[in-house]
Amino acid sequence: MTSEFLPANNRWRSREQIIKAVETLPPLPAVAMRVMQVAQDPNSSAADLAVVVSSDPGLSARVLRVANSAAYRRQRDITSVQEALVMLGFLQARNIAISSAITGAYAPDALNVLFRIKEFWRHSMAVAFRASDLAGHSRRLDVPSAFTAGILHNMGRLAMFYADPAGVDQAVAEAIVQDVPLEAVERGLLGYDHAEIGGLLAEKWKLPLAIQEAIQQHHHDDHSAITIAGVVAAADRFATAHGILPGYIIPGAPTAEPDSEEFRRLMKQVDSLMQLVGGELVGVRVAS
Repeated sequence: MTSEFLPANNRWRSREQIIKAVETLPPLPAVAMRVMQVAQDPNSSAADLAVVVSSDPGLSARVLRVANSAAYRRQRDITSVQEALVMLGFLQARNIAISSAITGAYAPDALNVLFRIKEFWRHSMAVAFRASDLAGHSRRLDVPSAFTAGILHNMGRLAMFYADPAGVDQAVAEAIVQDVPLEAVERGLLGYDHAEIGGLLAEKWKLPLAIQEAIQQHHHDDHSAITIAGVVAAADRFATAHGILPGYIIPGAPTAEPDSEEFRRLMKQVDSLMQLVGGELVGVRVAS
């Protein structure tokens, strides 16, 4: 595969330079880590989540904005984070809190041309919902962990974008022209791919081992479906096969159509969360 692409960028070939690229991504916010910890605790409640959300003014404001949005009609404004989370329901509140805490830390950059962070998060949310749905079919897997791993599975690509936006745009252009997966171009141009970078990030952030493995291995197709890595890999394949690409769109390609009830339901979930999470992500066109 590497011989198909011209190695136009040699700056990230050494391990030292890879690690330096990882360091360019802003750290995962502490509040995001705490939200994930609460979400993955089977004994936690909306009150526990409210304590964590309330500790961060930005996240509190986003949750309150969601609770007072047109999607949740009420006779009076919600002014308490705990009341907002109870009103949203723990499952929805957990998904909103995790997604808001993570996406809020990595805002889109209007200067890039082909790599689109809005589409990046759209794909990530699709994988998160699909992975959590697949995990829910097994008593052995933790559904919140599957959702979190889905949201984070492509963070290595975001690190690459922060390190070299033009280089990522070049890789996207090659993927479109060659009609091959973007990770294949990454390996060809750079000598490694975003899964390797994501693994370094996950280790740096001290994420749970199951989530680290899912990030490192989400392009492996030999997983058993009874692991977090397995359901994330399957969810990633499902999203990509249905045209929900990881950070870009192919010009002129037909819009993905809901060819099954499961895909239709998935995209309604993504649509809802994309609209609720806010600010930078509002207005992204998603299938319905």
